[in-house]
Amino acid sequence: MVEGLSRRQMLALGLGGAVYGAAVPGETHQSTGCKVGEMTTRSARVWMRRTAASHRLANGIVRKAHNKDARLLPPDTRIETLEGSAMGAPGYVRVVYKGGPSGATKWLEVNEAADFAAQINLSGLRPDTAYRYVVETRATRNGRVDGELTGGFQTLPVAGRPAAVSIAMLSCQMYCHMDRPDGFHLYESIQRDAPHFLLSCGDNVYYDNEDPIANSEAVARYHWQRMYSLPTLVNSLRHTGGYWQKDDHDVFSNDAWPTMADKRMAPFTFVQGQRIFREQVPAPLTGQPLYRTVRAGADIELWLPEARDYRTPNDDPDGPGKTIWGAEQKAWLMKSLRASNATWKILVNPNPIVGPDRTTKNDNHANPGFAYESREIREFLKSNFDGNVISFCGDRHWQYHSVDPETGLHEFGCGPASDEHAGGTPGLDKLRHRFHRVLGGYASLEVSREGGSCSLRVRHRDVKGVTVYSHTFTRKG
Repeated sequence: MVEGLSRRQMLALGLGGAVYGAAVPGETHQSTGCKVGEMTTRSARVWMRRTAASHRLANGIVRKAHNKDARLLPPDTRIETLEGSAMGAPGYVRVVYKGGPSGATKWLEVNEAADFAAQINLSGLRPDTAYRYVVETRATRNGRVDGELTGGFQTLPVAGRPAAVSIAMLSCQMYCHMDRPDGFHLYESIQRDAPHFLLSCGDNVYYDNEDPIANSEAVARYHWQRMYSLPTLVNSLRHTGGYWQKDDHDVFSNDAWPTMADKRMAPFTFVQGQRIFREQVPAPLTGQPLYRTVRAGADIELWLPEARDYRTPNDDPDGPGKTIWGAEQKAWLMKSLRASNATWKILVNPNPIVGPDRTTKNDNHANPGFAYESREIREFLKSNFDGNVISFCGDRHWQYHSVDPETGLHEFGCGPASDEHAGGTPGLDKLRHRFHRVLGGYASLEVSREGGSCSLRVRHRDVKGVTVYSHTFTRKG
């Protein structure tokens, strides 16, 4: 239901002379910011959360360690005493938006059951349109409105119309490997680039090998609080819409599958991790699969597979019955790829398909443990498409461009979110690699038309946004 806009809301949205992007003075009670995601031509999903304070806890107990040094919290430790905590608070939230049409959503109550977060779907929007919004919160249904948080996003262009589109892709952000006190350089670089949207390809947080190890829902939620209350993330994400994928570390444990158990994390479970992921980012509605496509104009469509929910155990023998994607998702992927008339079909998998990967790994399509399904996928792409399907992945802590020598499939790994988090590569593979860099950064994709050709430019960027490698694909028509 659309409600009228007050003068205060009109000013916050940039009408009447106010500067867009400047928050209204006052306590926002939104220390974890807001996120807009799942944009279509006509809709968008806004994630918001009311917090007890307007800023993260800066002087709390610091817990920064990873791998063998990561530890459980002592049983008597309260989450609200930890550095970076951003505890939720009960109340009400809504979104006021402008871009044609304009409106305001109803007030929605938030409570402890969903970590005081809510997701509101905006519908009836216009395609390829920049929207501005204000997220409002208040403690009681009819109480005073807290300080407001402003932001913006863009809806997608329609499928039948060519449009210039730019996308930023990132992965693997570890809290103890931040490269500046307020978060990551990468987010400031993406904000400066102003892409149409961003893709976070998994490992948004690290439950199992970063201190404190998540052994409860409260500790798992703390990982999200301290990461997404970092100022660089808050500032970037309130101005750029996105799509989020999950991988092993932000659902459960390293190399996880649904029936896996991790004694260090007990009693926390994979199922709890699945639910908390949907709670903490804009995501498809509960009951809908997390695998989906994103069509942005005539020339680009992206497939976002789900890499953890449907897989068989990694240590099962390889063969026709062993799978990462599962039969239903794989059938959806093949059918929808065949049906698409996009010039460029982009497969954004949280894990690699081409690689090469480390010989010690056994949880992805670039490993021997899933070689049967990997070959099935690569042969399907070779047999059915004329080189216009390109693979992108997160998960690996180095940047690369590889070409599969068997099928010619190109794959780009976007790399980790900081230089300190880089490492673990098997080294330069002259047979596959066209580019290989063991440092942090992100990938950008830019689709454009000139004359009778459509180009897809892929760039690897460092954390400051500087291009370190570029490759352009071109197709006629």
